[in-house]
Amino acid sequence: MFGSLLQHQYEYTQNPKEAELIIVNSCSFIEDAKKESVDTILNISELKKEGTLKKLVVAGCLAQRYQGKVEELFPEVDHFIGTGEYYKIASIVESEARGNYSIPSYIHSYEAPRINSMPFYTAYLKLTEGCDRKCAFCIIPKIRGKQKSQSIENLVIETQALANQGATELNLIGQDLTSYGTDLRDQKTNLENLLKELVKIKNIKWIRLLYCYPDRISDEFINLMKNEEKICKYIDMPLQHIDDEILKSMRRGVNSTKIKTLIECLRKKIPNLTLRTSFITGYPEETEEQFKTLYAFIKEMEFDRVGVFTFSQEEDTHAATLSNQLPQKLKLQRKEKLMMLQSEISLKKHQKLIGQKTQVLIENWDEKKKYYKGRNESQAPEIDGNIFIQSPQKLDIGQYYPAIIHKAYSYDLMATIKKS
Repeated sequence: MFGSLLQHQYEYTQNPKEAELIIVNSCSFIEDAKKESVDTILNISELKKEGTLKKLVVAGCLAQRYQGKVEELFPEVDHFIGTGEYYKIASIVESEARGNYSIPSYIHSYEAPRINSMPFYTAYLKLTEGCDRKCAFCIIPKIRGKQKSQSIENLVIETQALANQGATELNLIGQDLTSYGTDLRDQKTNLENLLKELVKIKNIKWIRLLYCYPDRISDEFINLMKNEEKICKYIDMPLQHIDDEILKSMRRGVNSTKIKTLIECLRKKIPNLTLRTSFITGYPEETEEQFKTLYAFIKEMEFDRVGVFTFSQEEDTHAATLSNQLPQKLKLQRKEKLMMLQSEISLKKHQKLIGQKTQVLIENWDEKKKYYKGRNESQAPEIDGNIFIQSPQKLDIGQYYPAIIHKAYSYDLMATIKKS
């Protein structure tokens, strides 16, 4: 959308009070995301009264999911754009059409006028749109449609363009990376073959994988991650739970034995692997005993990164219809217990890193606190911790430096630049 509007002679400003057109790219995955989207829409709409704002647009999942209702709820919004129509943004904002929806079938190619909205050195590469999974708690397939994969050729060309613009870190995303290419029914289009092509791109240093399902991780994939220097030894593999009854009710397609065997295999073959996962507390009918099983599993596995979400009862999902929906207070209590446990695990793991060397990508300089902020390959942008460096020498933003870790916290690290 950003690239398309710039191509149509729009000019960008970082000050909302100067903007004549503002787009809220909304989410409706869980209740908290819907609330954040609604609050943002209402806050931005105030600029119509006091600023130069002439048109307010709401794009994305909230519009798609509640089409027909959002038009009545938000009379201050000029255009709504669903998840399958966003590429038409330039023509829509110049039209009279208020609601713009379709069954999502579009996926961009390298020819789309993309502008990297991240810092120049890092970029997301979206492999797929939509999802073919049928997880009981998830609304994504209904609002983003069936899985649609880009071709390997398209993705390689898009990556090369990002590299030419200065990107050295590539974060692969999609609802399910490990299912990439299955919708194309082409034996050659799969995650492993894509990775083999991406590592050939000269300026790319780090390739990180976000959101991989445990049931499709192959031996070839594991060997690629182990042996290819450019592929970060990092995998984001949301597990959601470990109790077999709950996993079955969630329709995850795996059981606890399969999960534990896979984790053991990954850690054995990739000893320096960073493993990130996420869990849901308060899933319908989750007993105290099942929660204790989950707690014990996290304690035993000692994951590097853990995110915990309380179950959100989303209409039009199977899980929303289950009996014995648990109270929000209990969900939050269980979440807090898991996060406290993970904080202890994370601190213990970080303390073991003191004195070790690491490669740090410098992201910015804090003039007030007099330190540089960066990340290493075990830290994905936006969702993981940071490394803070006080350096007597000037460091360049977007460059990589060898450093030695000297202090550890639960989520962040302190380091000094290693003298050459």
